[in-house]
Amino acid sequence: MRILVYLILSWSLISCVAHKKVTYFNDLNEAMEGELNIPTSPLNTLGPGDYIEIQISSISIETNTFFETDQSSQDEGFGGNVYRISDHGKIDLPLVGEVDLMGLNLDEARERIKESLLAYVQKPTVNVRLANYRITILGEVRNPGVYEIPTAEANILEALGYAGDMTIYGVRDNVLLIRNSGGQKRFKRFNMSSSEIFSDPDFFLQNNDVLYVQPTKGLTSKDDNIYRILPLVISSLTFIAVVISLNQ
Repeated sequence: MRILVYLILSWSLISCVAHKKVTYFNDLNEAMEGELNIPTSPLNTLGPGDYIEIQISSISIETNTFFETDQSSQDEGFGGNVYRISDHGKIDLPLVGEVDLMGLNLDEARERIKESLLAYVQKPTVNVRLANYRITILGEVRNPGVYEIPTAEANILEALGYAGDMTIYGVRDNVLLIRNSGGQKRFKRFNMSSSEIFSDPDFFLQNNDVLYVQPTKGLTSKDDNIYRILPLVISSLTFIAVVISLNQ
């Protein structure tokens, strides 16, 4: 019977250690309500390799046919025509020619395209959307992979939600962000155990961001075979101990 007590106690200690590592926003545990200072979502800026969906219409049906190209992405779930921004930051728009969109946000790109159309189209209406907004989520999440976001906007919590959340083996206080910035790669680490994440300027992700959730070390490391089979071993030993105690 003493063996059984020791086994149950050991299992309890292991469970407690794991539980401390798997909760978010520990500093809010005692708060019943409050306010969170969440920054405004940043505007996406366009650059080489981006794909943008452009919808153009005017009062002339004949003119509208110039913008109905074979590159329409309707089969891919988009409603307009998709154009790739070249290495020089330009798109080749039918009737108009090259339009420079390098470094513009979507609102600025819409105005730039509209201005370019005025010489050829009467009262043009232009809608622009980033068509290849995607984030990559790797490591200790339930469904790692590349996720395309139709709304072209996601924060770090939504990104983890797309991936099915972290597993119990993910390190909450050391989530790594890798981002393209001015032709360079930069990285930053987030502490998901603290509510300060909400006020972080990088709370909202950018196109092509990569999130990596590091696995825990020691007791909850699922890469260590001994801790993979530990629950099964303890369960088996507990059963044996019970049988022995009943036969005494």
